[in-house]
Amino acid sequence: MNTGPDLTMAAIKMIMALGVVLLMVWGLYRLTKGKLAMHPGGSRGMMMQVMESQYVGVKKSIAMVKIPGSVLVLGVGADSVNLLTQIDDPEVLQEIVTESRNDRRAASFKEHLQRLTNPKTREHANPESDGVVSPS
Repeated sequence: MNTGPDLTMAAIKMIMALGVVLLMVWGLYRLTKGKLAMHPGGSRGMMMQVMESQYVGVKKSIAMVKIPGSVLVLGVGADSVNLLTQIDDPEVLQEIVTESRNDRRAASFKEHLQRLTNPKTREHANPESDGVVSPS
């Protein structure tokens, strides 16, 4: 009598082969886990840091990016990135860096913009106000 192939044995072989492949993938992951650190943009150094980002519309945002020697304010759209301004003033840069290091809660984007757009009143800016900066 002619019998068909043994489906049970074929299923067991298939499951065993899948187990071996999964074990190899897991082993490779464990070996390379510490060696291949995930860095945004593929950069291993921290030469560039996004300090703050604020959405202003659908697929539109403003970002403050710290690079060595300056801070860039960028307008980010769905298909473009535009430089809005570049902050090179050493006093303002030092104040931003010092504030972000000393304060666990980073200053809000509104506070940064208040301080940067009106430098004469940055010491008197009230972060709890609704965006209104009044000179004292």
